[in-house]
Amino acid sequence: MLRALTFDYWDTLYEGGALPERVALRRTAVGALLGAYGRALPEEQLRTLYEESGREAERWWSEEQRGYSTNDRLRWILERADVVPRDACEHVATAAEAVDNALLILPPAMLRGAWRALRALSRHLVLAVVSDTGFASGRAQDRLLEKDGARDFFAATIYSMDVGHAKPRPEIFRAAIETLGFAPEQILHVGDNERTDVRGALDAGMRAVRLDVVRAGGPSEAEFVARSHEELVEYLLRQARAS
Repeated sequence: MLRALTFDYWDTLYEGGALPERVALRRTAVGALLGAYGRALPEEQLRTLYEESGREAERWWSEEQRGYSTNDRLRWILERADVVPRDACEHVATAAEAVDNALLILPPAMLRGAWRALRALSRHLVLAVVSDTGFASGRAQDRLLEKDGARDFFAATIYSMDVGHAKPRPEIFRAAIETLGFAPEQILHVGDNERTDVRGALDAGMRAVRLDVVRAGGPSEAEFVARSHEELVEYLLRQARAS
């Protein structure tokens, strides 16, 4: 019996691309953080350091499957600049808040059809978010959902930075299973990434559907590949009724 759905966030509900203007806001916050420690850098050096931190964060995610936080990346930047930050540093906290705020100042768009899909599905099934976080925190992603009137569709939002592990590691899916209180086989995960979303969910004993609205993902182990949110809703409601 299908009882619940978990949704990936980026390129499943929201556009996942890095908006250059948002990156510039965050780079300015990093520059202010370095300046607060007396390590102001020329723009080109700041850009290089920021980009290096992005590559390192990508490695944490793809190779270590680590659920890193905003503070982890900021502290990595400080250490590369030969700064040892204090444990409870108000400058790091201010920079982290600016990184989060950039997501709300220049928000990514919710993908076409996603809001209507969530509304339709929430009438029949329990919904949750299971998402890897990037530079911005899960709190910022929740605030974006609130801004778009979608947070109330979800019984829970579960983020890699809070769990400490990223998909496809089982911990983040187990956190969803425990939070929702259903058996793994009663929960279906929807996401765009074959490696992290489909394989991760299946390995945790859940069901999986891949959503190819941003890009085609090739062959899939998912039980269904939807090419629009409308197609996704039609399939999932059919499954719910069959249960």
